[in-house]
Amino acid sequence: MKARICYLSLGANLGKRGETLREALRRLAVLPETKLVAISPFYETAPWGKLDQPAFLNAAAAVETQLEPLVLLRSCQQIEQELGRVRHEHWGARTIDIDLLHIPGVKMVQPELTLPHPYLVQRAFVLRPLADIAGDMSIEGRSVREWCRLTAEQQVSISAELADPWPLRLIACLDAKGGLGYRGDLLVRLPEDMKHFRELTIGQAVIMGRRTMESLPGGRPLPDRVNIVLSKTLLSLDGTGFVLCRSLPELWQELGRLQQERAGRSYYCIGGAEIYKTLLPYTYEADITRLQQTYQADCFFPELTDFELVERRKRQEYAFERYEAKRRTLFDRKKLLAHGNLS
Repeated sequence: MKARICYLSLGANLGKRGETLREALRRLAVLPETKLVAISPFYETAPWGKLDQPAFLNAAAAVETQLEPLVLLRSCQQIEQELGRVRHEHWGARTIDIDLLHIPGVKMVQPELTLPHPYLVQRAFVLRPLADIAGDMSIEGRSVREWCRLTAEQQVSISAELADPWPLRLIACLDAKGGLGYRGDLLVRLPEDMKHFRELTIGQAVIMGRRTMESLPGGRPLPDRVNIVLSKTLLSLDGTGFVLCRSLPELWQELGRLQQERAGRSYYCIGGAEIYKTLLPYTYEADITRLQQTYQADCFFPELTDFELVERRKRQEYAFERYEAKRRTLFDRKKLLAHGNLS
């Protein structure tokens, strides 16, 4: 079957809504014969249909898929079940909801699935996110943007929650066996590697663990960067110039705030070993300085099993390598971060 673009709506109003939506997007991206090609920002929306329930976080996504519509629907329902969706009542609160909205050129009326979705043009919480990725798309004789104007009275506002399911890059210097450091310090200090690190991270945000923070010169933040420390044990970093996040949801909230402050910012994980291991599943690109020699090391970098080498610049004693995640999404990241129209 020829690949087609299918537009989806995602919503959640129970639990850790943002992380549930991001995990749903990650699972959509690895469905067979399917690629995630666009994601809208997240929107905070009042409940629709049944009003006595918490507010929703909503988004729209586009996938390019060779799956038949009913197969895709059942795959989405499987993702819902895996993430804790229980269908107690119509239009009721739910951990996650994934609806098929529209497949251009496809009309369908079956017991399991109607396309276009019968409520698509009535719901602002569906139309506003959809306009971010397909504003010019025509549905029932009007563009998505036009339908948005007709539902403008419904309460929908953009959320500060980070929408990107893989928001991170990482940077590390490793010896020939993947060693990272010894007794809290780097294995070696190469001027060209330090310059490379600065060129990539200057003006961006860097994310580190407590030990990496303590190893910085003078214990001070890296200049001209947002310095974020991910640590469950630290109680406060007020007045230090560091931003403390004590959990992954807190980190995503902080990155969402930074994204709204300045679109297009990059977020680099810079270590140590446990932070690399924790954040690798949320990483789309890795910049590695690969040393030819092996040094005495007591901490090691995790295996890049789901990444592929896309660039290598060899030097006499080391090489600069760049890896991309094999399941990396195809959408234009700069446009997404800027809340641009991807249609």
